[in-house]
Amino acid sequence: MCSDEHHSMSMTPQALQDLLDELEASRASLKRAWEILQEIRWVLRDTTGIDAQQPPRKTIDLEGRLVKDAVRKTLKDRQNALTQLIEAVREYRKLDEQPLTLRGSEYAHAVQELTKAMDRAETLLH
Repeated sequence: MCSDEHHSMSMTPQALQDLLDELEASRASLKRAWEILQEIRWVLRDTTGIDAQQPPRKTIDLEGRLVKDAVRKTLKDRQNALTQLIEAVREYRKLDEQPLTLRGSEYAHAVQELTKAMDRAETLLH
């Protein structure tokens, strides 16, 4: 019985070489993926000043998840800031068209909201 198990598990030299080639290709692919994730980290840091969290263990899964989360948060924060800025500008423009004598507290509030939205957007640019 032992010789049958050994016989069923034997591989041809070509099959073994194919398996080794596949393993090497997989390692090379993981290395390229890791390098790309590091480049994305660099782009985030260089363009936004944000450092993505480092994984507690060096694994491609954790690294990918952390970089993805940092990209998502960065894009979401910028999208929200742009949306708020556009809304504040629209509100300001609507009230700015009124004659000075008719502008009330809504105008002062619109100016204040516009200033806040500009400050948030400016913070993201630095």
